[in-house]
Amino acid sequence: MKKKIAAGVLAAATLGSVLLGASAPAFASSGGCVSGDACLYYSPGLQGAKFGKGEYGNYDGNFGGGGAGNGQPVMNNAASVWNMDHYHNLRVHYREFSIRDSGPNQFVPHDQWVNLGAVPWNGGSVNMRNNNHSQSWEGI
Repeated sequence: MKKKIAAGVLAAATLGSVLLGASAPAFASSGGCVSGDACLYYSPGLQGAKFGKGEYGNYDGNFGGGGAGNGQPVMNNAASVWNMDHYHNLRVHYREFSIRDSGPNQFVPHDQWVNLGAVPWNGGSVNMRNNNHSQSWEGI
């Protein structure tokens, strides 16, 4: 009887994991660059060390994978980003993430990459390269 209960609990947990995983690729952080992540690179042109983040929020963590910038903090150090999510557009924010934040941000369409650069803000511009604090996702 205990084996049947344990098997049932395991099956339910596995099914729950599969269902949650299938519905939330843009929001589950991987720590690496996998489908559904925003993959930030230390250097322009998707070069150097990288960091993957799939959820909303601040860039907490360090670049990895070798190359220029390996081990450096991600926050305010990214030069390019590849939106590896197939269904959501990405916004890279100049400031700490907040749902109500209407501050400077750079738009990255789904399945595309950009070099971070100047974006219009308050009649001037703000350079997003090495001035990137957080990210958010939006549906299409």
